[in-house]
Amino acid sequence: MKLLDLPQAVRERRMFGFFDDFEWYLAPHRWTSLTADAGTAVAVGSTTPNGAVVLTTAAVDNSECAVGTTTRPLRPADDKPLMLEGRIQYTEAAVNAANVFVGVADTLAAADLLLDNGQGPRPGLNGAGLYKVDGESTWRAISVRGSVPQITVTAVPAGGPAPQTLRVEIQPLDATTAEVVFLIDDVQVRDPSGGPVKHLLPLAGFPALQAGVFLKAGSAAAEALAVDYIALYQLR
Repeated sequence: MKLLDLPQAVRERRMFGFFDDFEWYLAPHRWTSLTADAGTAVAVGSTTPNGAVVLTTAAVDNSECAVGTTTRPLRPADDKPLMLEGRIQYTEAAVNAANVFVGVADTLAAADLLLDNGQGPRPGLNGAGLYKVDGESTWRAISVRGSVPQITVTAVPAGGPAPQTLRVEIQPLDATTAEVVFLIDDVQVRDPSGGPVKHLLPLAGFPALQAGVFLKAGSAAAEALAVDYIALYQLR
């Protein structure tokens, strides 16, 4: 008698999620694009190896675009750890002028997730991620539920010719609080003094979250960012 081997997907059935390599891209489908500003685009990189979706702003200061999940499939809660990982690459067209966010947020694929002129995340944001603003050259970590965000400047340079893999993990500690850990290229990020970056995040009343990537130009030069893949998973 031969026994059936359980498929990998069945063995991991306690987890919801997916790994998208962007061999193709259609919006709205799994993903929705933000391309409201004239001259912006979110499209498959036809010459990019391994599959990628490319975000491109117009050559206009504060032009923006984004890719986010069409639904809000994630919600931080007790006993439901979650993670998002994205592999991205961008080289700034104007020195230190790009604004970039990778993570989860209650409203991600919408205008002004990152405010104009390097002012950072919009007020009222709920979520967690790694971001970079106009005028700076390193990543910042953010987690927020409510009116006061936790923001930590990291020592990790943002962007450049080599891809970077960014990951956010939200691990509930009990019914009211989760620990948020941020990793870049599989290494936990550290602040400029060398301390590991961890945030404590309140869970009460957390809204459902989108996942994705946001890009805004910080000058009159067009910015482009390639997303090689996005993986997101949460325990059911």
